[in-house]
Formats: sequence, structure tokens, C-alpha cells
Amino acid sequence: MKLADYLERTDTTLQALGERLGVSHTTVLRWATGQAVPRGRARMEALARATQGAVTAADFFPEAAPAPAGLAETQAPFAAEAEALGLDAAAIAARAVQEAIRAEKARRWLAENSEAIEAHNRWVEEHGLPLAEYRMF
Repeated sequence: MKLADYLERTDTTLQALGERLGVSHTTVLRWATGQAVPRGRARMEALARATQGAVTAADFFPEAAPAPAGLAETQAPFAAEAEALGLDAAAIAARAVQEAIRAEKARRWLAENSEAIEAHNRWVEEHGLPLAEYRMF
């Protein structure tokens, strides 16, 4: 069950759940809206306990599409080693995907706006910085 659904169905406030978990209501709001995910196995387990198992890590990290042939076999040693070291591989993977999405959005924004950026840079080269005479540095 999604966290937002749990909060609505049980009439649990963000503040109440945050207090049970030792986090702010803002943190719970970011989790419920998908802007962030609980970090670490302990936090995820605490959330599952606080919601009587209604919200689990699987609700934040649904199973991905099947891996291309051969990929699962190459990742198995890393998954076992991560588990042995107490690392939350799902959370690490989710953060890596979030970072890749952020980087791709930034790259696309630059590509889409490169013409305007170049025009602005040309204007500054021709005319100088606006209000430059008032700058103290």
C-alpha cells in the first residue's frame, strides 16, 4: 500500500506518523508524495512496524522490469556482498536511478536552452555585465 493511501485510510496525520518514527512531518510528507524515500533498512523496517506492515519497502521500490539476459547473473555477487555488509542495495539503486534522472533532465534542459544561453553570453560579451559599474567585486 502506498504511504499516502495508508495515511488517508487510517486517518493518521503526518505529525503522528513522524513522531512514531522520529522524523519531521515534512519528511513523512516527502515520502508520501514520492519526493523522497526512507533511507536505510532500519528506517524502512521502522516504517513497516509503525504501519503494522501496511507500508513496506516494496511499496517504495516496486520490482523493476526483468533484467536483460545475463544481467541478473552478473549482479548476483554484488547483491550478496552488499547484504553481507549490511547495505541496503534497493535504496542504493533507487538513489542511483534518481541521480541518473536528475542528470539526464539537466542535460536535456541545457540542450533545449543552449541557443538562449549562447545568445545571452554573446550579449554579455558585446555589452558587458548589466549594472557592472555598481558591482563591488
